[in-house]
Amino acid sequence: MKREAFLLISSILLVSLGCAREWQNPNTTIPAKQVDIAAILENPIAFDSAGVIVEGKVWDLVFDKFEREDKETPFTEFKLADKDGNFVKVFVLGHIPIAEGDIVEVLGIYRRELGKERIYLANEIEAIRVEKEKQQLKANN
Repeated sequence: MKREAFLLISSILLVSLGCAREWQNPNTTIPAKQVDIAAILENPIAFDSAGVIVEGKVWDLVFDKFEREDKETPFTEFKLADKDGNFVKVFVLGHIPIAEGDIVEVLGIYRRELGKERIYLANEIEAIRVEKEKQQLKANN
């Protein structure tokens, strides 16, 4: 009886360890859905305060600072456009290493309207993570 219980518990532990997902940093991960920029623009109320993942091309890139708690806080702001020219504004705390024309994927919370601590967001994504897309080079034949 003891041996059977031991084998049962051991096999359950082994199976559960094998099913463990890869660890993700909770500061850069939120429940989010991959959506098109056009879908957000068509129905902004449906996406208000929702986690979204969008990708597109960076333009109107701005690196700036604002006063926060008696110190300057850097931020990055840009427009993210899809291939049809639809765009959404993106706000990120801190300066991030991107440039005009980069293709990026943005994970963040879409805010139809939010005012907090000297920051006012309207129809913007408050980004948690911005990653450059890995572009593959094709050989010219």
